[in-house]
Amino acid sequence: MRCAALLLAILLSRSAAAESLNLPGLLKNGALRVESESGRELLGYRDEDLLVPASILKVATAFCALEELGRSYRYETEIWGDTSGTLYVRGSGDPMMVSEELASIAAQLASKRSRIDAIVIDPSLFDPAIDIDGASPSRNPYDAKNAAFVGNFSAVALSRKKDGSVASAEPQTPLTPMSKRLGQTLRRGTTERIKVGDTWQAGSLYGGELLSEFLSTAGAIGKRTVRLGSTPKGAMLVLRHTSSRSLEEVVRGMLEHSTNFTANQIFLTLGVKKFGPPATVAKAQRAMSECLTQKVGWRGFHVEEGSGLSRRNQVSAHLMTKLLKSFEPYRDLLPIKEGYQAKTGSLNGVNSLAGYLELPNASRARFAIIINSYVPHSYKFTVADRIRDYIKNRSDSIK
Repeated sequence: MRCAALLLAILLSRSAAAESLNLPGLLKNGALRVESESGRELLGYRDEDLLVPASILKVATAFCALEELGRSYRYETEIWGDTSGTLYVRGSGDPMMVSEELASIAAQLASKRSRIDAIVIDPSLFDPAIDIDGASPSRNPYDAKNAAFVGNFSAVALSRKKDGSVASAEPQTPLTPMSKRLGQTLRRGTTERIKVGDTWQAGSLYGGELLSEFLSTAGAIGKRTVRLGSTPKGAMLVLRHTSSRSLEEVVRGMLEHSTNFTANQIFLTLGVKKFGPPATVAKAQRAMSECLTQKVGWRGFHVEEGSGLSRRNQVSAHLMTKLLKSFEPYRDLLPIKEGYQAKTGSLNGVNSLAGYLELPNASRARFAIIINSYVPHSYKFTVADRIRDYIKNRSDSIK
């Protein structure tokens, strides 16, 4: 009888909340879950329905990476060499092979090898057939292809002047043969950040070209031609470079800027960590699914990739609040957005927000909003504000 009475009370409470807030109208084909620190449901609407989450899925990728690899984990990239003046760069999947990192590698290499005639990028840690669902062949950097070694997120910021000349739009990034060609595709008098190509090979070769330019600046001589290839058995280890950024720093930036490329590099790294090389989408899916099932208690979900780009990802609002409970030790890595410590998500026809909100009685609530319909980009915050006000007016009863 008590269970029946409790169930009736919950249903009546949900009905009252839905009527007061008009949740069906407010959420527009969406779902909502709000719960107290103790796990008590404060608001719920369709919270067990599986929906497309968009980029709030990055919280799951961040959680599994931090749990499986650790906050202090750092990617290591090995550079091997032979007696012919060739260097072999064995990619580690490091998503942060940006200009500053490549300049540091080049300075170390130039002090060990004064002449470099060829740079061979070894991408063998990642399967060459990797294809992330949801990415499109646009020029946008968020559609960049993943690979074991990629320079500057496989994107470049360029300016094309009115006279037709091309310049780098970043003082730390030199022009390379590839970026000069790309610059010629821009309209005169414009500055734009664009993807370097539609294949992972383009991003890997671009990283090699950047390394070549930085080696020249560091004083290395030789042709420094760049190509893809494998590291021969007789090569000698020249340098083992440890990333200047810890995984904690990488995750913080990924959550702040919602970098799809970084999220999926981490996603693929999880697969390698759990099941060995080469990285594949299937291994990464299995690693993520096992992590979320075993460490968070998720059931009945689907993770297609790690960034939220794919519409095949299927998550409920309740699963997201369960994740946020487990994510509490890493809560400081989430950005502050419109007064919420939360991760946003947006795709065409998808609007989502998941995180934490502060309540007047010094307590905190976990919440997840997932809307699968066409609404304005900022609509997620309109919903969150309405929900926060509703709960704050009833905060005396929250424990």
